[in-house]
Parts: sequence; C-alpha cells; structure tokens
Amino acid sequence: MNPERKEILNLIALPGRLSAAEAAWRLGFEPDHIPVLVAEKLLKPLGNPPPGSVKYYLTTEIEQKKNDAKWMHKASEVIRQKIKDKNERAAKKRAVRSPAATFNRSGE
Repeated sequence: MNPERKEILNLIALPGRLSAAEAAWRLGFEPDHIPVLVAEKLLKPLGNPPPGSVKYYLTTEIEQKKNDAKWMHKASEVIRQKIKDKNERAAKKRAVRSPAATFNRSGE
C-alpha cells in the first residue's frame, strides 16, 4: 500500500479539507476517479477552482458520502460505466486499425 495512503487512512483526526488523492483514498476509489465523480456532479470541490488547479474537498462531506450506501452505489456505477465505455472505445479503435494493418502487410 502507498505509504501516503496508509498514513491518511490511519489518521485519528482528519484535516478540514482533503486533496483529490486523499478524498479518493477515504472513499475507496482511485485518484483518477475523482474528476469523473466531479464531472457527474457527485462530488464538488471547495471554492471555485479554475480548471487545472489543485482541488480540495470538505472532509466532513467525504466522510458522509463514504457512509452513504446509496451514494456509493451510484458513484461506483458511474465509474464502472466510464471504464466500460473507455474499454469499448479502445476496442473499436483497435478493430479499425487492425484491418488496415493487415492490408498493408499483405500488400507488401
């Protein structure tokens, strides 16, 4: 386990705000899932951060969501669907490239 992750998960008293990676660890998601949850309006960063800036999340909100079975189900489904869509797009790209690559090889 990542030492930073282990440290944040074992804190007795959490800070008032968490970074995206820390929020992900507390929720049981991967850090790259946080932007997906934000885009789907399931999480909201503190303040009004511009795109590309570091975003922080209210610890009490993260802890509340962590204990909300309905929210966790919805968030997990959103992540599952995004991963499924991404894999399907990648498979289509491979399928489109594959016949062209085969044609070029056989044409030589």
